[in-house]
Amino acid sequence: MRSVYFQRPLEYQLLTESEEWHQGQRVRGSLRLKNIGTEALSAQQSMISLGHALKKDIKAGEANWHVYGELSLDFPELSSGQDHLIRWEMPLPSDCPITDKSGALHLLFGDENALEQGGRIDLQVVLHPMLQSFLQTFTTQFKFLEKYRKFSGGWTEIKLIPPDSGEFPSLDELLLNLKMVEERMELWYVFRLKGLTRDGESLKARRKKKEVEQALGADSYELPGGFPNRNLFRERIDEALAVARLGI
Repeated sequence: MRSVYFQRPLEYQLLTESEEWHQGQRVRGSLRLKNIGTEALSAQQSMISLGHALKKDIKAGEANWHVYGELSLDFPELSSGQDHLIRWEMPLPSDCPITDKSGALHLLFGDENALEQGGRIDLQVVLHPMLQSFLQTFTTQFKFLEKYRKFSGGWTEIKLIPPDSGEFPSLDELLLNLKMVEERMELWYVFRLKGLTRDGESLKARRKKKEVEQALGADSYELPGGFPNRNLFRERIDEALAVARLGI
């Protein structure tokens, strides 16, 4: 991905090596600074910030950036027409926001005021690979249907609809919340159940919410070679689903 920002007499050109990144991955790229003025410029300091904001606020020009990281790059003196390129890398936190319909992480670049006035690239950030493997185990092995995923309150929230097999007659929907805190996988299941209860001679609709929390360490969810422990994933998912099988 590439973005160019002009702040005369300078031209900033930011380039990233990929168009999609996983939570916890290192974003890599380059920043090229060019003197498009007629006079030589002294040494310059440029900034790259990793910030998240809501898309509606960005569109309205009222972005409230939550900064997840910053880089300071020192460029040498540049004569008229001269440019200089610096390669850089920046880690994405393992629990950083994914890109969803409401917001995205951006790389903001320019001088020390880049957050307020500078260039930017929006990053396409997807789930941490281990979390994606866990979710894939859920949908393929237990036949749940994913309806959406979004970043909410520090978690990636995924709405799942149960299969039509009749195994979960009281389960209306499941909100599966995932996050990776350093190397610990945290899971929070919110089951929304529905059913009928008798009130005298009549039946009344009843709804109930049940929650289950789990945490897995890297020594259990990761096999030699870095492969996901899908057997463990199935066991933990099945343990959590026992709550839904019991009904209201």
